Amino acid sequence: MQASPPIAILRSVALRHRELVLELARREIAERYAGSALGALWAVLTPLVTMAVYVGLFAFVFPVRFGDDSSPWTGAALILSGLVPWLAFVDVATRAPSIFVSQRALVRQVVFPIEVLPARAVASSLVTWAVGTVVALGVAFAAVGVKPSWALLPVLWALQLLAMFGAACFLATLGAWMRDLREVVSILSNIGLYIAPILLLPATIAILPRAAHWVIAANPFSHMVWCYHDAVVAGRFEHPESWIAFPITALAAFVGGTVVFARARANIAEVL
Repeated sequence: MQASPPIAILRSVALRHRELVLELARREIAERYAGSALGALWAVLTPLVTMAVYVGLFAFVFPVRFGDDSSPWTGAALILSGLVPWLAFVDVATRAPSIFVSQRALVRQVVFPIEVLPARAVASSLVTWAVGTVVALGVAFAAVGVKPSWALLPVLWALQLLAMFGAACFLATLGAWMRDLREVVSILSNIGLYIAPILLLPATIAILPRAAHWVIAANPFSHMVWCYHDAVVAGRFEHPESWIAFPITALAAFVGGTVVFARARANIAEVL
């Protein structure tokens, strides 16, 4: 019995061509910073500087507390718990539309498994995601201590990886036909940062108009962020609906993206 496209593609990138994906990701990271004085060290420094700027501004310069008795460090932990996965997702989404366009030679090879190219984009984001996660957990440990709910983080990471891969497959496929898609995704990513509870902490959201509450709740990334908030900082299910919405949207993104890719796969090389 033939496996469905999502399962077949997942097996290809996670099992059959796993080593190829990792090698291509390693080369991408090396090429991205080739010629710079610090080289691949920028993959670590860039997220650290980005996180420092956001946390410094929104947790200390313009502090918004998590609760009445909480310190700015609790606000910093809350910001980082949502900002780190968001930055990882945006990193993949903004690079995905040009994946097939920039690798025309590989895509046109009949024997080359082009599904590894979206997987490479996801794998190459793991370095900065891992660095950010370590920092976020360190700040959370200093602010609120270790929470038993940290045990749920691998589940959230697995769901996000599936969603990122599905989004990469969809955007890479669509990008073969729409060459300006990358700019559109970049604009939407900048807007998305401010309509999700990443920099908007609970005290700020509480004073917003009701219409803004609906916009934030309708944003699927909000539920991903709220799950991370619950797991890393709150230590309890403060947003139980998000623990239902996030798995559903993550799996939908994975299935939808891989199905679109599978159906358009035969025509991608012709378009390029």
